[in-house]
Amino acid sequence: MVKKLFFRNVLALAAILLPANLLSAQNSASQTDLKEFERVDICTRNPKYAIVTKDGKKGIYDMLLHQNVVPAQFREVFFSRQDVEDSLYYSIFFAKEGIKVGILSVDEETNFVMSIWLDDPDEVLSLDECTTIDQEMTKRVGKQLKRFIKKQKLENAQIVIMNSQTGHLKTWIALEQDMKKEDAGKLLTHSCTSSVTKPFHVVMALEKEQLTLDSICDGITYRQAIKTFNNPMMRRAIFGGYRRSAAERKWEEQTNTQRRSTNPLNMAVGYNSVGIGGRMMCPTLRGDSVETEDQVLPPSILATLKDVLRVDRKESPQLAWLTDAVDWLGYATTEYIYAEEDRELKTPIGRELQFIGVFPAENPKYTICIVADKKSLDIEPSVFQDVVNPLSQWLLKR
Repeated sequence: MVKKLFFRNVLALAAILLPANLLSAQNSASQTDLKEFERVDICTRNPKYAIVTKDGKKGIYDMLLHQNVVPAQFREVFFSRQDVEDSLYYSIFFAKEGIKVGILSVDEETNFVMSIWLDDPDEVLSLDECTTIDQEMTKRVGKQLKRFIKKQKLENAQIVIMNSQTGHLKTWIALEQDMKKEDAGKLLTHSCTSSVTKPFHVVMALEKEQLTLDSICDGITYRQAIKTFNNPMMRRAIFGGYRRSAAERKWEEQTNTQRRSTNPLNMAVGYNSVGIGGRMMCPTLRGDSVETEDQVLPPSILATLKDVLRVDRKESPQLAWLTDAVDWLGYATTEYIYAEEDRELKTPIGRELQFIGVFPAENPKYTICIVADKKSLDIEPSVFQDVVNPLSQWLLKR
């Protein structure tokens, strides 16, 4: 949350200290009739202005002059306060859009808007305070990931490695094909689907329905459905074990690449708990602290997950590429990527690939999660062998 002390006089200071690309100003906005907005929320502390909503986006409207101050283009807008400087009145708002948070100062006489945009701490994570990062590992992984992106012509890729026993984050790297883009390389709270968590929700749904991995549906077992990444069967299991609204939410989080719901670290924490007996250990990214919760997974769920996630290269063709020099608990998935404007998800334009592994399967040392996007349908998780196989063997020798 942006603190009040940060608001006061920050715009004047920023004009001197911040790069130009973080500052913006406007004295006019495209006009939309008040009747066209879906919602109008008048600011109680300054009724001259209202926060208006259109097509799910928010803007600022002058109720006295009947004109748009800021068009409805932001994810969130909040009124903060009114300032008076040299008999001039300013209304201060803050807004959120994408991974940015903005402070907007509106001159109440002219409706001229000055704004500063910075990374939203709720959307962009930082390792600046994390003291557990292994620099040697990070340098090695960074080089491998860079070569991997170039060879496979990926849009982006990121990798997380955590110590399974301590819960310490050892490395987290995000790279893009075009590292010159403004937000390239940032660690995002919501950067991928939770696709590889499907086995968790299938197993929990089966438990609710008093079914087992070896229960048969449409001629195959649920074990086979998970092992062969049979999406229709896994979806059927989830919708059978949860209320429809919960099932729809879970399925969207796992499959909808237009609304990325999580990040590789969150998924690594979940899988790591299976390898270490159900204990959840989550790095806080502050110092070496780890939030720990004992026995998050019930024993029956834990045993079933450990059973079905044990990698058998014959049963799991999508994992046949994994080196047999390492014994794994793991999973690999792929989801279609659609253009943002393709709301009906009709025409895929690429794929999101995920792999997660805990190794060795017994008494594990590391958990690794790698995620990548490519604007092509002709790619499978097997491409991860170029990174995962040499990296896992190197890690076990350290």
